[in-house]
Amino acid sequence: MRFGNVPVPSNTYLLIDTARKHCMVLDPGSKKQTNVLNYMQTHDLVLDYIILTHEHFDHCWGVNSLLESFPAKVVATRLCAEWVQTPFNYFNQLYYNSDEMYKIEHVDILVEDIGCRMMWNELSVGYIKTPGHTDKSMCVEIGGCLFTGDTVLFRTKPFLKKRYGASKEDLKKSINYIYQAYSANTKIYPGHGEPFLLKDTEKFYRQYFINM
Repeated sequence: MRFGNVPVPSNTYLLIDTARKHCMVLDPGSKKQTNVLNYMQTHDLVLDYIILTHEHFDHCWGVNSLLESFPAKVVATRLCAEWVQTPFNYFNQLYYNSDEMYKIEHVDILVEDIGCRMMWNELSVGYIKTPGHTDKSMCVEIGGCLFTGDTVLFRTKPFLKKRYGASKEDLKKSINYIYQAYSANTKIYPGHGEPFLLKDTEKFYRQYFINM
């Protein structure tokens, strides 16, 4: 299930084990996760994990909002964990004219420590480190689908800022790996925009990287 975030229109995904009534949240980007929390509470869901594809605030600003209601475990790469536990206030200043500092108090699971894979009930969850958009990024493979954060977007020029650890060369390697490792018909759930098939954006990325 996909929820739209504000003020930046990114995607939060709610992944539900309907048999057990447990769930995971991926990339909670709104500061207050009201819609997600209302849905979980209405359907009596228990939140097990919060997964972050990378450290940008429009993908992790709502972590604390969720943790106020559920003792979930936060999952990220090691570099992402270090970044989100550092206090920042620029996005509060930008969108709410507030000097309030924000940080995530703890990240419980570093994907490097678990071999980039874990079991959630009977479902395998794979973590693929994909530096490029930032050096802290990863994609998440669940049930044959790929949640790509800002690594693979639908025909959208990548946002690359060196001060965030971005690298066009690293992004090229990460995207080439994805195209080699996954079927062209793999369903992609991106950090922004509607889902699509992996093959739908291959031509775009080939053209984007052609002049490197």
